[in-house]
Amino acid sequence: MSKFIRPASVIAGVLFATIAGAQPVAFSVATDTAELTGTQVKVDVYRPYDAEGAGVAVLAHGFSRDRTRDRDLGQDLAQAGIVAIAPDLPNVVDYWSSGDAVLDMVRQIERGAFGLPPTPLARIVLIGTSAGAVGTVIAASKLPGLGGWIGLDPVDRWGIAARAAAKLTTPAVVLLGDASVCNLFGSGRSIAQAVPTLVRSERIRGASHCDFEGPTDNFCRTVCGKSRRGMDETVRRETVNAALDMLRGSADESPGLQMPADPQEEPSP
Repeated sequence: MSKFIRPASVIAGVLFATIAGAQPVAFSVATDTAELTGTQVKVDVYRPYDAEGAGVAVLAHGFSRDRTRDRDLGQDLAQAGIVAIAPDLPNVVDYWSSGDAVLDMVRQIERGAFGLPPTPLARIVLIGTSAGAVGTVIAASKLPGLGGWIGLDPVDRWGIAARAAAKLTTPAVVLLGDASVCNLFGSGRSIAQAVPTLVRSERIRGASHCDFEGPTDNFCRTVCGKSRRGMDETVRRETVNAALDMLRGSADESPGLQMPADPQEEPSP
């Protein structure tokens, strides 16, 4: 098992406090370095302040993307009190390799990496976008007792994700966009249908494949199509709510995370 590597210096100690939503939580963002399945990668950690952490969400980006495409969701999760951890996946083209990398990260979080206390498996949720959803569902299928799995417009070219989804024993939510070439014309439906522990599967009408990452770019909009204004915010709101529901459901079984103080940073007033 690969080990967590503490960087010589933390990149970005920026604090955020927004006014959108109900009682938002101030949070910090830092970029660390970790070793996943033998490869060193950068990892963005979105960490809430002044709150008992609701749990930890591991985010997995899509094909040809990187951790920066999970920035908006990471911020929204942290604002809701959830620690969000977004790595650069070493090999998102190889679904099994991606699943192993996510599994490696979960084991590190369980032991207490990234400045967090050791986290019970029930207090961790996996959230994957597009091809990243395949890697996360493969990992989730090997983690009985996981808090939950959320697939964001997942893509299943060869039925790999559906076969892994059929082995899930953890709560699962699948959110889908309008059918397009980028999601193989709604192939995520087959994943949702295969999950024996499915809590909810919903098509967010008017949402493009690009709305499931954030920030997106013009290349994605050109290839996958544009959407109605505000659909990306709708996707993130539904994702955060699903994660909170999963973590609240496990609250009786595992204690919440007690966030240690960081002497180098202070929360925003």
